[in-house]
Amino acid sequence: MLKLLFSLYLICYCCYIFYTREPDYFDGETTQAIIQINEQTKTATATFLVANKIYTINANYFLRKLKNNQKIEIIYVPHHPEKAAVYSLWGYWVCWGELLMSTILLLALYQLSVSITQNPSAETIKSQQEIIDVPLKKYD
Repeated sequence: MLKLLFSLYLICYCCYIFYTREPDYFDGETTQAIIQINEQTKTATATFLVANKIYTINANYFLRKLKNNQKIEIIYVPHHPEKAAVYSLWGYWVCWGELLMSTILLLALYQLSVSITQNPSAETIKSQQEIIDVPLKKYD
């Protein structure tokens, strides 16, 4: 049962992330950007050019290692290039908050369902034993 549950979780999670990313994967375009790291604050920004205009976005993300002057790919919506994101597996497709919360909810609901079905109360067992199964007539 756990294998089935994990398989369904992966399918649902993949469908969820495929259609909820901002900027949208289907409408977005990709381009190259250059990382610039501020030595004082240790914040990384990505600078890119769209239609002869320079845009800068925040490129910091938990557990992402970027180097100064590194070229990366970003995704943006052509109508609003200022709302861009670094196009990578970790940070665009897989976000740690969503992954952590969905895993915790999955495990909590699994434990709840196992505890409910494995330990029925005495009243429930007694009421189920009192039910008499009478076969139904064919055309009733």
